[in-house]
Amino acid sequence: MPLPDWLFETLACPKCKNPLPLPLGEGRGEGIKPPGSTSVNPHRDELHCENCRLAYPIRGGVPELLLEESHPLPSSGS
Repeated sequence: MPLPDWLFETLACPKCKNPLPLPLGEGRGEGIKPPGSTSVNPHRDELHCENCRLAYPIRGGVPELLLEESHPLPSSGS
């Protein structure tokens, strides 16, 4: 069972405490951009922290907000 949107709106990065944007999905339009964010997560199975450049997996509809479970986002430069 997926988590409701209002719960995603309260999630924060465990490293820097910045809000995490909603992943894209049905009924979520283009997602939510937190202050200072320049992009919305294009993946439905991860939450991205643009500040720390880390991705946190969503498994079975539950965000895994542990630094040990995160992985670096690809660099945006060429």
